[in-house]
Amino acid sequence: MRIASILLLMVLATATFMDARPATACPLCKEAIAASDGGTPPTEEDVNNLPLAYNRSILFMIAVPYTSLAVIGFLIYRGVKKNQEYLARANAGDPQKA
Repeated sequence: MRIASILLLMVLATATFMDARPATACPLCKEAIAASDGGTPPTEEDVNNLPLAYNRSILFMIAVPYTSLAVIGFLIYRGVKKNQEYLARANAGDPQKA
């Protein structure tokens, strides 16, 4: 039984690694590589733009989650402040709670 499980694990590992393809970081990088491999030799400008495309795509991948969290945090903060103001006005108008 142990030999069969080891053999199955080896077959699965081999099948997994046989279909390995080159990975691209993101769509922007894929587009930059595709634009530079148009069948003609890349020009000096194409060679210089490729690192810029990688850099910008990484910056976008980093900025989007933090921007989303900042917007959500701001909306929660604003909601809490409005709720505090509402409760303060409600308590000021109610003589029993003052």
